[in-house]
Amino acid sequence: MKTIVSKACNELGIRPVPSKRCLSLIRWLEERYEPVYMRHPGFQEGAKALLTLEQSSPLELPDNLCGEKWAFVQLPLAAVQEEMAIVQEESCFGSVPDLDILGISLSDDTLIPGVAIASSRAMGLAAWTNALEITSIDVDRQRACLILSAGVSKRWIYAFYRKNRQTDQEAEAWEAAKKACGGLHFLAIQESLDSDSCDGFWLILDMPNPPV
Repeated sequence: MKTIVSKACNELGIRPVPSKRCLSLIRWLEERYEPVYMRHPGFQEGAKALLTLEQSSPLELPDNLCGEKWAFVQLPLAAVQEEMAIVQEESCFGSVPDLDILGISLSDDTLIPGVAIASSRAMGLAAWTNALEITSIDVDRQRACLILSAGVSKRWIYAFYRKNRQTDQEAEAWEAAKKACGGLHFLAIQESLDSDSCDGFWLILDMPNPPV
């Protein structure tokens, strides 16, 4: 399949980039699964999905992607949309999906969970981070850390926290908030955790692989 896609893209002058951040395509495959694929004569229930990927162990984060401080944060959707507009204007680094196309409808006061990264070199850090196809940020409670996933199968240990009852509860609450938003969360890179502006902002939708 990769060869077919690469060949088609090359004929159109498009550089193919391996990534799970094909959100509209994944949503389309999910929508077609029951009404189309399950009714196909060749459908085999229980067969292994073609897009199944082995989850690799997370690697140590390269120095150029490391921040100095971090925090769990949350913003109402209305504030997130303001940051999205800044990214769309190319006034800061980042990437945001089209929520309307994805069929995501939330009220303006819905709190979206995120992770804020502070760095004295925020602009450079945002530029390096922008080269990644970020697909999710997840809490690993066993390792007491955050896992940054990008591309198809790249995973890094993004940040650690001191493991205790309170921090475990905060991490669990953050993951619960992400699930309540249908996987929607964000990454913000700033000069300090108190900054009013971002040098980089990524709105991320954590979606499971399609079942086909």
